[in-house]
Amino acid sequence: MYGHTTDSMCQNRNLATAAAATDFQRLVALGPSRSDWQSDLESEAARLTGTPHVIAVASANVALHCVLAAHDLQAGDEVIIPAYVPPSIPEVVRQFNAHPVLVDIVAESAHIDVHQAADAVTDRTRAIVAVDIAGLPVDIRPLNELCQLHGLLLVNDAQSREPGIGKSFDLIENQVRINHCRSNEAGLLCSGALISTTDPTIAECIRRQLKPFDEPVCEPQQWNAKKRSLHYADRMTGLAAAWQLIAFGKARKEWQRRCRVAVSYTAAFCCRCEYQVPFEWPDTRHGWLDYPLRLNLQHLSVTRDEFTSELRRRGVKLTVPYLPINLMPGFQELYGFGGDTFPLARNEFMRRVCLPIDSWTSDADVDRIINVLMDFADELQRRRETSLAGR
Repeated sequence: MYGHTTDSMCQNRNLATAAAATDFQRLVALGPSRSDWQSDLESEAARLTGTPHVIAVASANVALHCVLAAHDLQAGDEVIIPAYVPPSIPEVVRQFNAHPVLVDIVAESAHIDVHQAADAVTDRTRAIVAVDIAGLPVDIRPLNELCQLHGLLLVNDAQSREPGIGKSFDLIENQVRINHCRSNEAGLLCSGALISTTDPTIAECIRRQLKPFDEPVCEPQQWNAKKRSLHYADRMTGLAAAWQLIAFGKARKEWQRRCRVAVSYTAAFCCRCEYQVPFEWPDTRHGWLDYPLRLNLQHLSVTRDEFTSELRRRGVKLTVPYLPINLMPGFQELYGFGGDTFPLARNEFMRRVCLPIDSWTSDADVDRIINVLMDFADELQRRRETSLAGR
């Protein structure tokens, strides 16, 4: 009875992949080497976001490196980063021989703790990186006040694939936003990132680092202290830019579908003591790139990994978020982090699972996922009651 959820979602995803293949054929027919596709993408992204300067690059890592280089980050400088981020972010900082300074998060949003960030500022601090989680935008207003007070650059890694979707905290001077461009169907072939800023000086510095559109793309590069690329050339390819332009046309419809799925999940789980639904800001829109359900483990009497394994056995393909930086062995060895160094980041990692929320998740899939989670919570409750009655 539980296998149909995954099977149905695979079928829907296959249909989406077939549609993507048709889009690829259309792109190839147009000629994917057209250099002005990048310019078209930048203009359209600027229109969608109301941001005057948008620059298309090969990846989010390249984007962050370009932004920090434009801000003249030097060896020995410091960049404040939340502990609950992908490892690529502190790695980019380390390429400058600068120091990533980690701080803990706010539990309900999993965003950077502004008060801890303020305490971490020193004379060597040059920037703060704030990362959106699962499509929930960071409230950059208090961070902006902090950055203005100390003359710091604020970088918002928005993660969402489409600029303008689920975002209403506006950029102001000395702020930069990075949007990831990644197609689930097309994969790395059509990946990239968009850098948005209202600051013309930062935009000009970034553009000077990049090859002109008409300059031939060189062989893939590895990180180098004086280079700005990680495995790929700096510029977003013409094919990726053209693909992203097509994705812009589908973005709002796909986002609206994800919103409907999220509403269904929240309505089902909001009254269960075993589950805690995701946090939402009252004055902005959630992007819903994931649906991060928080488990109240004291009411479930199982670990997050045991919960995930059982749900997968019943046909629900849950995912878990990336490890906080302080739990990664490499960074523990480099900086002496322990599991308790950033307790809120560790605790949130240990209790979060992500439910399927892709636009190809059907209403029937959503109903089955809800039923499976409800049934399992009921079973665990009966086990606890039986155990207590036997004492």
